[in-house]
Amino acid sequence: MPSEKQKEKHLSKNSLYYTEENSHFVRVFFKILYTLFTFNFTIAKNTPLDLMSFELKLDKRKRAFTLLNGQYEYSNTVNDEVIKIVTLNTLPIQRRLYFCKDGFEKFISTMNENVADIIDYLNCELEAVGEIVKAEFVEGNELNLYDDLYSLFFAIINDGAKLMGLAQQQCDCEDRYNLPKLEELPRFNANVEIDYSDCKTNYHYVITTVAEYINILFHAFVRNNPVVSVCQNCTKLFVPKTKKITLYCDRVTDSNSTCKRIGAKNKHNDKIEEDPVLKKYHMEKHRIEMYCLRGKQDKYDFFDELFDWLNKYEPKLQAYKQGEYDGDKLVAEIEAETPNYQAYSKGLYYGLGPHVLVVIKCNNK
Repeated sequence: MPSEKQKEKHLSKNSLYYTEENSHFVRVFFKILYTLFTFNFTIAKNTPLDLMSFELKLDKRKRAFTLLNGQYEYSNTVNDEVIKIVTLNTLPIQRRLYFCKDGFEKFISTMNENVADIIDYLNCELEAVGEIVKAEFVEGNELNLYDDLYSLFFAIINDGAKLMGLAQQQCDCEDRYNLPKLEELPRFNANVEIDYSDCKTNYHYVITTVAEYINILFHAFVRNNPVVSVCQNCTKLFVPKTKKITLYCDRVTDSNSTCKRIGAKNKHNDKIEEDPVLKKYHMEKHRIEMYCLRGKQDKYDFFDELFDWLNKYEPKLQAYKQGEYDGDKLVAEIEAETPNYQAYSKGLYYGLGPHVLVVIKCNNK
């Protein structure tokens, strides 16, 4: 057993407090500083990078990130990745993951049979998430794999609901320069690797689960005070380019069009359906255009009559839109001229137009 004098001598040599009796203060102090600035350490967990660990680097200036693991590298903007996460269709995954009545062991075996399909689906929709799930599956940790897929569902439901509410608040806000923001987010733990090189401190997140990946990106997304909207066509979240109220996104639909184009067309059609004058005008215009397009089968070219009809009624329609022409009068005029604009196949002299009828009558005389 050490004596009391030996204990005091030991404490005086290793004390960080400067005293006249402690002559080793400077040496111990600078030794600790040297250790801090030359040793790479991990906060919260001393887990070294392995096949299951990913390194996440955030670029605050570009609002982008890079995910690394060996030779694998994936980069994207934070806004795009978060929107892809909260708008993911989870139905293909839910069809392959379900609880069995016989217990958790049978559930795990069922999940392992379909995990390849889940990884393929995630690689198409969320490449980074699919790579993390694949790494966990290779490691054989079924419990972490299930927890990560559950965390993915929770993020889509919870974080998506928060952004939906924020989008509605921002849409209703009249002051477009002071839009509402998310005031609070739940706390979480993250593994951070810190290294000092080239006179600069670098921070890298060590990612081992999907939950860590989603939480870090979602907090980075909210930290930038984003503007979010809900597309009126596909009903999905998106980040508009400006703070102005934006109703449609630029997603490509199955018909190789975009929500913006489809939305503008639907809005135009809805406006026509609500106005009987516009509806009558466009129905008559469409009818004449259709038999003009089929005019190659007839002996008479009707396109001249189409242009005559447009020249006659387009100015009146513009005047009606400006409130300078009576709508009922315009509808009556269009209906009165309908018999004069018919296809040739309906009769030799029926509906050939007023100019053609005059020519035919003169020839008959």
